[in-house]
Amino acid sequence: GDSRSVRQAASTPTNGRCFSIAVTSGKGGVGKTNVSISLAAALASLDKKVLLFDGDLGLANIHIMLGLSPTKDLSDVIEGRCTIADTLCAGPAGVMIAPGASGIAKLSSLDTMGMERLAAELSRLEDDYDFLVIDGGAGIGTQAMKLASSADGAFVVLTPEPTSLADAYAVVKILHQKPMRLSAIVNQAESDRDGQETFEKLSGMTKKFLGKDLELATILPFDRTVSKMVRSQRSMQTEHGRSMFATRIENLARNISGVDRKRPEGFFARLLDKTGTIGRAK
Repeated sequence: GDSRSVRQAASTPTNGRCFSIAVTSGKGGVGKTNVSISLAAALASLDKKVLLFDGDLGLANIHIMLGLSPTKDLSDVIEGRCTIADTLCAGPAGVMIAPGASGIAKLSSLDTMGMERLAAELSRLEDDYDFLVIDGGAGIGTQAMKLASSADGAFVVLTPEPTSLADAYAVVKILHQKPMRLSAIVNQAESDRDGQETFEKLSGMTKKFLGKDLELATILPFDRTVSKMVRSQRSMQTEHGRSMFATRIENLARNISGVDRKRPEGFFARLLDKTGTIGRAK
């Protein structure tokens, strides 16, 4: 009926181009992958077609966290044994997942040619999706930043831990030079005030040293059930009513869905434009 055609219209990107979002962090242990999976699932439950790409080359963990056992992964793609479409598996809420390769050292230092093959492969898939969520590697290594800096938007995930702040700032320092929407997600906050103070420390540094205003995307509460929810692949809505974490991730997904898509070419076209060097932080 009508509601279906409205839904289909709503799930089509406004100009037919996939919007790419990198979820990054300066260090591991800040819950970045939980945020990536949850955000992808929340976008999918808004009737969006979502591809979640495990961009943590060499330390892939999305399929492990979701208990999936892909028969092929990124290493097969890079070695030219299969296409990226052959590696896809279904995750929560109908998200399609492109699994990374675990523990393959040479992936984490992929050469330019390998990176180009990967980009070309993925750009073929982009036409089929409204959103591409990239779970980037932690840290500011070349691959992690090359992936992140090619996206339309990036979220820098940090926690109230003091070391997390310095690491998040290192990421912002590199990414703020790119033509993208860059904002912060404070995760594992004990309270909103705790989250706000953490954000203000980061945005204060960003303003003072980079002359740039940083947006706060959301504050996510510390919630020890998040990993369990992600693992059980249950949509977060069903778990004992609604957790604050789920509600905020869903609100964020709604905001992103209304995002304006101004940049003409796709994520992987921009990744291919990269000459293998990332604007080094001054």
